Amino acid sequence: MPSVWELAVAAALLVGTFFTAVSCLGLLRFPDVYCRMHAAGKAGTLGVCLVILAAMVYFAPSDGTVVVRGALAVAFQFLTTPTATHLLARASYLTDYALSERTAVDELRAFLPSRPSDTYGHE
Repeated sequence: MPSVWELAVAAALLVGTFFTAVSCLGLLRFPDVYCRMHAAGKAGTLGVCLVILAAMVYFAPSDGTVVVRGALAVAFQFLTTPTATHLLARASYLTDYALSERTAVDELRAFLPSRPSDTYGHE
């Protein structure tokens, strides 16, 4: 009979794998770079953090430093992934990467008027 900890590890692995698979599906199915980065940033981060959490819980009884290293890995994941996706989205927008045809409103244009096409007169 599996213990409560083993069931928690299995649940975290299954849910983390599910979110990672949903992230991969979003990368394939979403129409433009902005939606794809949203899928990779949100679901991918949650999936990876749940898998790391499962490893922390599973290996904690045999090696106490796993908890510290796992917590650091989760912290760095939460710090770097949102920052990277934000910078990639901003760079894509500023270099006039095309929005999807399903995008009805470009609300960011009011806040970022310094796009290259606005600054240099290119249309």
